[in-house]
Amino acid sequence: MPIEGFASSAIIDQLTHVLTSLSADDRKKEVNKTKAVYAFQVTNAKGKHFFVVDLKQAGKVTDGASEAEAAKGQPKPDITITIDDGTFVKISEGKTTAAGEFMSGKVKIKGNMMLGMKLEPLLKRFKKLAESLPAAPAAKAPVADEASGAAAQEIAVKGYEGSVVIAQIAQVLGADEAKRQSVLKSTNAIFQIDLNGPQGVKSWVLNLKPGASAADVVVPGTAAQNKKTAGV
Repeated sequence: MPIEGFASSAIIDQLTHVLTSLSADDRKKEVNKTKAVYAFQVTNAKGKHFFVVDLKQAGKVTDGASEAEAAKGQPKPDITITIDDGTFVKISEGKTTAAGEFMSGKVKIKGNMMLGMKLEPLLKRFKKLAESLPAAPAAKAPVADEASGAAAQEIAVKGYEGSVVIAQIAQVLGADEAKRQSVLKSTNAIFQIDLNGPQGVKSWVLNLKPGASAADVVVPGTAAQNKKTAGV
């Protein structure tokens, strides 16, 4: 369920993929390891989105534009975490800690504080489980045609969690010509993204220069390989 503007929805996608892919017995085992319900209020410049992760009973994930919508049909949360979208991504990537961000005021916790401190091990465990399962389909966001959906799936690489977000960017920009040109005009830059994973470092180029075609906005490889000059 990629949510436009919320990069951290890829984290929730991963949790969902694991829980729906496991057998009933294996799902129950994972639920019994946690025995808690996490609610997330994720914010960004455009607003907020809500997610509830039940790791106490059924082992399912729901989301919504409001707290009530996300919580529908779910047990009462043991912890509610209010967190900025970018901070959530950094925690999932191991670039910062929930404890550190809580101390700085970027993460707010209501409920069982100890569950908040267990967030990183939880995400790490599910990331490892996801890598052992068949990759989730990347083409969930609306796309202009089958070709753009196939291209996005090629961009997403198993074991490189951030590549799912990169694939989502490719799909969104590839599906909407007006939105793409608006983003390109306001950004006017080329970025190289390097991610560490099971096969070493892999790179992608985001060509956000005016005039870039849908096929050229996101391409695998380094800037040099794609004959581009990255701005960062």
